[in-house]
Amino acid sequence: MHVLALTDYLSNVGGAELSAREIVTGLAHRNDTKVTLVGGDLSDVENLSFPGVDVSRVDIPDYVESLPDFVGDSITARRLAQAAEEHVEDADVVHAHHRRSTMAIGQLDTETPKVATIRDFWPICPISIYSVDGRQCRGCDDDLGNCVQYQEWDGPLSPVVMRYLLLKRHYNSGIIGALDCNVFIADHIRETVRKSSQIASRTDVVYNPIDVDFSGPAAFSEIPRFVTASSLLPQKGIDTAVRAIGLLDIDAELVVFGDGEERDWLEQLAKHVAPGKVEFRGRVEPGEVYRTIAGATATVFPSTWEEPFGRVTVESMALGTPIVGSAVGGIEEVIDDGETGLLFPPGNESALSEQLRRLCANPEFVTSLGEAASTVAEEFTPQAVANDYHTIFEELA
Repeated sequence: MHVLALTDYLSNVGGAELSAREIVTGLAHRNDTKVTLVGGDLSDVENLSFPGVDVSRVDIPDYVESLPDFVGDSITARRLAQAAEEHVEDADVVHAHHRRSTMAIGQLDTETPKVATIRDFWPICPISIYSVDGRQCRGCDDDLGNCVQYQEWDGPLSPVVMRYLLLKRHYNSGIIGALDCNVFIADHIRETVRKSSQIASRTDVVYNPIDVDFSGPAAFSEIPRFVTASSLLPQKGIDTAVRAIGLLDIDAELVVFGDGEERDWLEQLAKHVAPGKVEFRGRVEPGEVYRTIAGATATVFPSTWEEPFGRVTVESMALGTPIVGSAVGGIEEVIDDGETGLLFPPGNESALSEQLRRLCANPEFVTSLGEAASTVAEEFTPQAVANDYHTIFEELA
């Protein structure tokens, strides 16, 4: 089988690009699959390596990234489509990994089956994140004004901005329905998009691959230790974790990895509600995060909005550490409550504190959760996920 894959960027722009790399290299690792990858090449960012993959690099001019999204999307998509046209006749399936590459395969005049992976809410949200002021968006009909205000785009030109965003949303929502298959990285994304957008006649759910490169040693603590690792933004709910650790009447600590607009406020909150119990370490190398998670009692993922997936959930599971997550979005889908981790209502620090106290009081339960989580994490390895995609491609080809 020959898979023609398209990715917006060949570089490490974020978790989506890492997931695409792990999928295409996993497919190329199979003896029965050839992979050609067409991707955007940014001049000032080092590209990822793609062993075993034939890579076709598409220059993306620096000025494109400074243009409005809709214009930049159109320019990049056309360049990707032009490069893909050189390979599509020999392909058995065409697979787009991101928004711009999905727009690109929509421009290809071919009978070859077209598949797009949908990793966030871009088909129905003009800014892709589907979150407003730390809560779940209710859609442009209800929340567009709040969204513009939260993004600090309000002012004399706000009516123009809102018309632009609605135009972009309308354009995006019609793209994926014309394809042969949409693969969503979580079922809640599929159902959310389905409610207000066209989707393909065939849909599948394949979770993101996670490759945790860690060989130890773990960093253990003499007292129960809990870890969070995310951007310090309102929708991440880190304040819930800080308040929860403050409610514990036993010696325990919370280590916070990450940075963002709420860091100063969170540090002040910790001094007030959990003095001496919270340590902020900022952004560090993944190895340090993994060492700390591997030796922790549990990882806490307290988001208050519907995370599309949440890599830290599976990373913690792969390290054999239970995850305590808010019962929402992709977090709730991945955690089997009471088996591989624990759930709590989003934003409820009392409920979270009770779950943390439960783990502190029962080390054997912590061990059993961690062992089960480690076993389940094998389903998210790059090769396992690549094999899931290969099955889909075989059925379409």
